[in-house]
Amino acid sequence: STSKPGKQWYQRRVAITAGGAAKWIPQQASAIKKGGHIMIKGRPCKVVNISTSKPGKHGSAKCNFTAIDLFTGDKKEAISPGHANVDVPIVTRLEYTVMDIDDSGFFSLMPNEGQGEMREDIRCPDDGEGEKARTMFNDGKDVMVTILTAIGEDRLVDVKENTKGN
Repeated sequence: STSKPGKQWYQRRVAITAGGAAKWIPQQASAIKKGGHIMIKGRPCKVVNISTSKPGKHGSAKCNFTAIDLFTGDKKEAISPGHANVDVPIVTRLEYTVMDIDDSGFFSLMPNEGQGEMREDIRCPDDGEGEKARTMFNDGKDVMVTILTAIGEDRLVDVKENTKGN
């Protein structure tokens, strides 16, 4: 006889990266708030709108999520029962000092103290933020960048001049 996995198996389902860290965690759909994060169709998204329908005669309350993909900017939608678990990506935002931008377009990034390791695996994008970082760096300014990371993907989200003067 084949039996279904118990409820505990579903509640403990967490995606693990190669390094052993979790990529996302389960959370009850009704606990997700506007501005929070949710996985939709395998992509990390920021929730921009939530509407909740009342429980019907034969069902439970439903949560309708409208969200924007963190990396592509695509709009995505999902519907989930309010009591069900949905996947919430673990999202980090870290600031780095730009040490160099090499000929192939990769940053050499030094983290702020105690915030991780030197990064040389992030390419300077060809969008507005990337151009701003290149221009400021080439003008000899002390450039700080903010990198958003989720599910093993990275994105440059902010560029500014470090005026603290280390």
